[in-house]
Amino acid sequence: MSTEIKKINMVIVTIVILLIAQLCYAKNINIKSSNIYNDNNILYLDSYSEILLTKEAYNALLHGISFQIHADFELFTKNNWLFKNIIANKKLKYKLEHKPLTENFLITDLSTGIKSYYKNVDHALKSISNINKMKLLNKNKLDKKKNYIARIKFYLSIDSLPSPMRPRAYFSSDWNISSNWYEWEYEN
Repeated sequence: MSTEIKKINMVIVTIVILLIAQLCYAKNINIKSSNIYNDNNILYLDSYSEILLTKEAYNALLHGISFQIHADFELFTKNNWLFKNIIANKKLKYKLEHKPLTENFLITDLSTGIKSYYKNVDHALKSISNINKMKLLNKNKLDKKKNYIARIKFYLSIDSLPSPMRPRAYFSSDWNISSNWYEWEYEN
């Protein structure tokens, strides 16, 4: 192999490693705890997380760029197969905005339309990251003989950013704000 081909291969390998490193950047959302509980035959979810914005995301927010933070929840049967049988899934969507005239942060629950104002971004993010008594399903829909896996994940939706920002955001660690899936077993 010629020296030029070796150099080109090294450049390609370096680029691939850099791209992978950016996609695997440390998570900015940490799910501390989640649990499902039964109240009058209705299953509910409580979850506590910590959301940290990157400097770039925070500066964009202060300069009028709003974005959405989503939470995905799934409950599925525990099995040894590759495919899972999803029993319940929920998606929560919140829009986060900064209002410069009042210096407040606005959270809009996109499922209900309910708006809440906060004096600082930390309180706004805490409001999003704490899920209390989210109704999942009737317990009678579950098979008592089966065990289940529950999981939840939070992430900033890059698709909610303005179109000109999206291409760069997909490959930038500054916008890769997400948690890993937090999984636990639920015994019926």
